[in-house]
Amino acid sequence: MKKFTGLAGAGGRDLSQTLVLHRKKLTLEKKAVEDCEQEIERFRKVRREYAEELERLYRTTLAEDGEKTAGIFKAYRTIVEDDFLFKNPIQTVWEEQIGIDYAIEQEKEKISKKFAAMPDAYMQERANDIRNVCDEIVRRLNGVADGGQEMRNMREPFILVAEDLSPEDTIRVDKRFLRGFITEKGGITSHVVILAKTLGIPAVVGAAGIMREARSGQNIFVDGDCGYGILEPDEAFACSFRKDKACLDEQKKLYAAMAGEPAVTADGHPVAVCMNSGDAESLKNFCAEQCDGVGLFRTEFLFMNQHDYPDEELQFQTYRSIAENAKGKEVIIRTLDIGGDKQLDYMDIPKESNPFLGYRAIRICLDREEVFLTQLRAILRASAYGNVKIMFPMIVTLEELRQAKGMVKKAKDQLRAEGTVFTETIPIGIMIETPASVLISDKLAREAVFFSIGTNDLIQYTTATDRMNERVQHLYDPCNLSVLRSIDTVIRSAHSAGISVGMCGEVASDARLTPLLLAMGLDEFSVVPKQVGRIKYLVRRYDLGKLAGLKERVLDSNTIEEVKQLLAEYSAE
Repeated sequence: MKKFTGLAGAGGRDLSQTLVLHRKKLTLEKKAVEDCEQEIERFRKVRREYAEELERLYRTTLAEDGEKTAGIFKAYRTIVEDDFLFKNPIQTVWEEQIGIDYAIEQEKEKISKKFAAMPDAYMQERANDIRNVCDEIVRRLNGVADGGQEMRNMREPFILVAEDLSPEDTIRVDKRFLRGFITEKGGITSHVVILAKTLGIPAVVGAAGIMREARSGQNIFVDGDCGYGILEPDEAFACSFRKDKACLDEQKKLYAAMAGEPAVTADGHPVAVCMNSGDAESLKNFCAEQCDGVGLFRTEFLFMNQHDYPDEELQFQTYRSIAENAKGKEVIIRTLDIGGDKQLDYMDIPKESNPFLGYRAIRICLDREEVFLTQLRAILRASAYGNVKIMFPMIVTLEELRQAKGMVKKAKDQLRAEGTVFTETIPIGIMIETPASVLISDKLAREAVFFSIGTNDLIQYTTATDRMNERVQHLYDPCNLSVLRSIDTVIRSAHSAGISVGMCGEVASDARLTPLLLAMGLDEFSVVPKQVGRIKYLVRRYDLGKLAGLKERVLDSNTIEEVKQLLAEYSAE
């Protein structure tokens, strides 16, 4: 029984067998190359393929686990595509006529040492990110496997122990059997911690010395709340833990059973709890009985997986499939939401200094009418096979909404002339995700059939905070009063106009805010699939009558901490 102390990353405790991930270390030699252009082109090909894979992982993870976890892959893709990082290695190849892998390795060591020497923990963690990206590129250049095959082949519960983990490691592991992480390196801002929190499993990082002692197959206990692990705990310790865990397992079973039940408050007020979807895997696993519909169907994956714009037939078949599988329940299909932060070669979208405020989403669609029209035709055709709704992203003016609706009319006119069947009265709604749309939500509500609040962007834009920049992430808080007042404004505007309002951002699955959102009158929660049962369980435990006054108390608060203390009084978990 040996204890290893590290940093508390993600809360929770578990006891399982150890799986130690050993990664093969490459020994690189300074080899001469004859054709420098060919060597650099070899690097560019590997770099491009790696970036494309990271984008696919981003889309898959976004659908399964939400924006916070998926953002890891977006951040890594930014590193991969950073020309400044690879400027010196490329120049070294030309000047010294050596292999690009060796040049990258030298640059990696130089840059990561600079980051690691900084006093800021966030910057130190970025050194690990740079190492991970460079190591992966070097492995691919040398045709070396990532060493994680044993991890991916595990078919029984385990706790993963490693020196460090790349985002690819953490996402490719079979989550059905993963019970926790312990790493020798890393800090509390690492992607390991982010993923563990999303999955609801414990993580300990910075546990020095554990790689020397741990062996695959040993029993290991991990405590993510206190930040330690115990190798080969004695039977008395294990027995005590198993009793505590049995209670937690029963709670998880209760949540799972709730997924198929109606979401009705204790005093009889119904709400909808839908799921977010948006990749081939979620389409394949979709079960209409386990939710109240699809509150957000992202269409970007159809564009990300192509070398050219997806044609109408491909889009139609995809939308038809989800519409039919929903068995009459709503399917809200969001039109293309893509921009300068998601580079697709064939779209030729210019790189921008601030892509989140640039040429993206509805702005691209209204500018590229043929692309937009093709998608709208496909959605309209699919509407004949289910309860399909159209949703436009990033609307900030009434003019944009009217122009987008005009494109829907044009698509309808074309299909009608061709004799193609579609739902004439297909509902059209918009996402509310900027302060601009909040402030004119009363005007927008008169011309939209529904609203869906995209809280991920709304928080970011309202608080002027980059949600992936952990140095300012303390400001990215859903309990910020400006955010909560914005949400309340949108709901009141919608209901005054007689339209419904849902929420498809991560706030919808934040249990702390469930009673407040119910008190505000939110009609629909749309969450990642694994959270549907939990949110339904919480909804069924609340009585709207007993929540009277909660909204006023919260909105009258002064600080984020006051809001959190108030919400804690209403916890139903």
